[in-house]
Amino acid sequence: GILGLRTATQLLRNGHKVTIRSAAAPLAVSGKAAPASPGAGGLWMPFHCDDERVEKWAKHQLEEYLEMIAVQPMLGFNNSSPSPYTQITSLLPSNPPSTSVKSADTGTYIPTTSPPPSWATDPRLNYQTLNMHQLDWQKDVAKIHVPSALLSSYTDCATFEAPIVDSPKILQSHLKFFTNHENGGDIVADTHYPSIDSILLDSTEHDVIVNCTGYGSASLMSDASMTSGRGCLKYFRRKPHFNTCILIDDPPIGCDERPVYCIPRGDLVAVGGFYLEGDEEPNMRPEEREILEENAQMLLGEFGDGSKWEEVGEWVGLRPVRNGGVKLGVNEDITQTKWVDCYGHGGSGWTVASGCAEEIASIIEES
Repeated sequence: GILGLRTATQLLRNGHKVTIRSAAAPLAVSGKAAPASPGAGGLWMPFHCDDERVEKWAKHQLEEYLEMIAVQPMLGFNNSSPSPYTQITSLLPSNPPSTSVKSADTGTYIPTTSPPPSWATDPRLNYQTLNMHQLDWQKDVAKIHVPSALLSSYTDCATFEAPIVDSPKILQSHLKFFTNHENGGDIVADTHYPSIDSILLDSTEHDVIVNCTGYGSASLMSDASMTSGRGCLKYFRRKPHFNTCILIDDPPIGCDERPVYCIPRGDLVAVGGFYLEGDEEPNMRPEEREILEENAQMLLGEFGDGSKWEEVGEWVGLRPVRNGGVKLGVNEDITQTKWVDCYGHGGSGWTVASGCAEEIASIIEES
């Protein structure tokens, strides 16, 4: 996934020779061993990753994405070639409780709004909170898509300019960098290690092992803190000028286990959601397929002339969720070699990857 590949490329940049071993091909999108990264929506925003270090990692990743967005024209991307990095308006509707403060000057009560989440304080994200009347006015001015269901079901909506990446293309670029680099070693897929000992036996010529096995660490490391955060998506061919990301996890439309969202990603729009902890079903259930089709109709159906959206695929993935935070650091219980763990990032892999990779490189080099 993105954590493993981004860590490998960071170590290459720092002058280390790196070998990758994986239970699935780096770009695999299906199968029990497939990582969640290739099928993910690719949105930069912390999601189900409860760790105090997330903000630092996410800031590092934000800098990398914004830098790539700035240089894309020089890489040959234009309006006729969907860019792998974009920054578009994202909507987070909500129904917050009414609160107010009393003015010391006039004695009147002034409505207050909740402060932005800590990850959204960077001014380049342009995070703001609007009421639905303001959002309705903004939709024409800013050319954003606002489904009528949002206007009728919610009182407020946060908006921000979110970096979104075309997940498969970015993974492919990291893979290309790795294979072409002078310090790049072998990439061996279909390599399943049933235990820590089996990895140690196969790694005697290496100085350091970095464990980026995601949800696979639940069994590999016998980590009872790990659980799956299963998600399902449907993909639709992106229509011209559709540039709005919509994320709903508040009632009445969404909730924690059934977030409703659409994420424009490259030439596709990913429609979700589901966040089902402990669910390891690898295939999409018929009832889940129906729910996603209803989500797509609500979120996309009113766009443009209302013509039908072309469905082009679907995906099921297991987010590697870890209670107690991300496991990142030297594993002192393994004494035969230096072993560094990096797993349990929940739904935030695309939000924290470069920050985690930089920290892993620092840990290795400092020790």
